[in-house]
Amino acid sequence: MPTHPPDTAGPIPPELLERVLAEHGDWYGFRMILLGAYYSAEPFALLAKQHDLLRDEFTVLGILSDYGEMTANVICAMSGRPKNSISRAVIRLTERTLIDTRASVEDRRFVILSVRPKGRRLYEEALLLFRERESELFGSLSPREMQSLDRLLAKLLSNWHRRGRAVRRNASET
Repeated sequence: MPTHPPDTAGPIPPELLERVLAEHGDWYGFRMILLGAYYSAEPFALLAKQHDLLRDEFTVLGILSDYGEMTANVICAMSGRPKNSISRAVIRLTERTLIDTRASVEDRRFVILSVRPKGRRLYEEALLLFRERESELFGSLSPREMQSLDRLLAKLLSNWHRRGRAVRRNASET
């Protein structure tokens, strides 16, 4: 099933597209915003329509499927999503029997989350939508460029998380 969006708004006027592609200025984030929307908007809309699965629910399923059991706080830290959004996702996924919860043996105040086989299957099926979109979006890059992109993305993520820990540490010291 193709995931191309319907052409309801029409194409971007050529002169505007030229500017978007040519201007790189100092706001790289704008291009990241555009790419993020191109990459995820349609797959998330299809997930909601076909599987009643929302973005944060997919995020929780994905993190638990890929990295194993953990607390909701760790999922928040990994995903950058707010606690209330992840909490709502955890409640819905638990109600749908896609994940399990249990009290931590080390500290019963913490709840450990784990994905159930049914949740993993749904995640793997949903992931196909993103893999198709990834192929479309990154298909013009060579294998070497993909390796460079992967290395740069890992570097950005590493810096973000290192910076986040320092900011939280400084905030707690005041």
